Amino acid sequence: MKKLQYILAIIPIVALLSCSDSFLDSKQYASIDEQGYYNTPGAALKAVTNCYANMIPWGDWDYYLNRIEVGTNATDDADAGGSDANDRADTKDLATGRPLTSNGELLNTWTRRYTGISRCNSAIEGINAAETLVAADGNVVSEETKSRYISELKFLRAWFYFDLASTFGSVPLITETPVPTDLPAKSPLEDIRAQILKDIDECIADPNMPTNVSSDEYGRVSKYVAHAFKARVCLFFAGLEEHGKMSGDANTDYTSALSAAKIVYDSQVFSLVPDYQNLFRGDYFFGSHASELTKECIFTVLREYVPGYLDIGYCTAVMYAGRGEVGGWGGNCPTVDFAESFDQRDPRKLFTVISSGDIFPNVDGKLITHNYTGYDNIHHQQSRKAFVPDRFRDGYSLGDIRTDWAPYYIRYADVILMYAEALLKTGGDNQKVASLINEVRYRAFVSTSKKDEEATYRTFEETLIPVDDAYFQANLAVDAGDDLLKAIKNERRWELGMEGYRLLDLLRWGDYVSVMNAYYSEQPYANKGKLVSDNSWPFPIPQTEIDKSNGVLVQNGNY
Repeated sequence: MKKLQYILAIIPIVALLSCSDSFLDSKQYASIDEQGYYNTPGAALKAVTNCYANMIPWGDWDYYLNRIEVGTNATDDADAGGSDANDRADTKDLATGRPLTSNGELLNTWTRRYTGISRCNSAIEGINAAETLVAADGNVVSEETKSRYISELKFLRAWFYFDLASTFGSVPLITETPVPTDLPAKSPLEDIRAQILKDIDECIADPNMPTNVSSDEYGRVSKYVAHAFKARVCLFFAGLEEHGKMSGDANTDYTSALSAAKIVYDSQVFSLVPDYQNLFRGDYFFGSHASELTKECIFTVLREYVPGYLDIGYCTAVMYAGRGEVGGWGGNCPTVDFAESFDQRDPRKLFTVISSGDIFPNVDGKLITHNYTGYDNIHHQQSRKAFVPDRFRDGYSLGDIRTDWAPYYIRYADVILMYAEALLKTGGDNQKVASLINEVRYRAFVSTSKKDEEATYRTFEETLIPVDDAYFQANLAVDAGDDLLKAIKNERRWELGMEGYRLLDLLRWGDYVSVMNAYYSEQPYANKGKLVSDNSWPFPIPQTEIDKSNGVLVQNGNY
């Protein structure tokens, strides 16, 4: 599961068994007998792996980049960037708050998630229908392993459906492989929520699912991964229920989120990396800090650049690095509003945002001054979290996109803050809530380095001062009497900024309209936030999908 070459090798085989990229495309893609395939050695694990692979943008630009385009670039945290004002038009259109029904980012969201769902449905049916599954080594796959595969697939299906629901609201609910003429209509958002939680709960309840995974299986779903994801799902839907965006009992979902996050927290299996810098140094899961990263990263899908194997790395690293001599394409530009929101003593700013004028050496020792002028970057900033320093690249050029860069899909810091929020929302002990927030803040202010060890010069280092325990407790710790919801909101922005969470948070807090309207009033460039209103979300279903449905699929009422 860890090796990119393994994943790529099986995709051409299993992809034949998946539905097409759009569930409304009626073309017949399968050209081999599906059940015959599942009788071949290693077929079941390959099918499962193919579903994980849907989350890896190895040769396309859809999945993780799309999460950032929608989750970060459509908010006050970052602009789309690009070569000029006309570049990356779909991301900029989405950020206005009234995207076109032809928006390409929304189409990417739709097609990529339904591709994942169709792969999961196909694999579940194929594995369940096979009388005997044979492993790659020729041995019969046990019923226990078969059950685990099915549970992993249900989790992944829930993951893809959550992406759809949090973007489009009501969408077609498909849990089996449809026949070409069976074009499903939208299901209510409440039904989508129920199916997501059903799949997650069945994954958790499966006695054959590991509570946690061993190091050689890192990147696969475990019960702890499912609990952490359940907390995220329940918090989101609770927020929508609380603010009248869907029907349901918000307190029930807040309570479920609390229970799920508490299970992960109480396990003491995970911990915060002492130095926040090491999360985003650039070597990720194949470098010297890999062992500590696996303690904080609860879920990711690993991939590794293998020289000579298709010469494919990770597109995020090239798209989100500065242009010119830096070697990137200049997307995902942190806003001044975001950068200035940090406490000047908070080193997380240093490891989240790079400024024009910062200097990094290349592998030959040449000093590269980052110059973020001359392209569509009015803030003159880029993401440090997506930047891969030269020594961690192959070929010394981000244009080659050859790097081991990998996303954090669920971090332990996120779980701590979700636990704090759910506890607060359910009337829990404020002292405990404050203590949870302070766990994350303490790591940031006290134990995190004040110097970027990969850089020669960083502008933001100039404002950082050493902070010891006494200073933190006296000046920086959150108190039980503080506005704890505000503290949680701020902490999530600073801790998780540029990682794709901002839009989800603003939507569930009911803050999307007010925050984006305020942003537009201060920074009206490219009309960002100008059209955000109560009718902005859910976003429109791609018109091409509606056109294919022969009238079965209807546009969201607000569009």
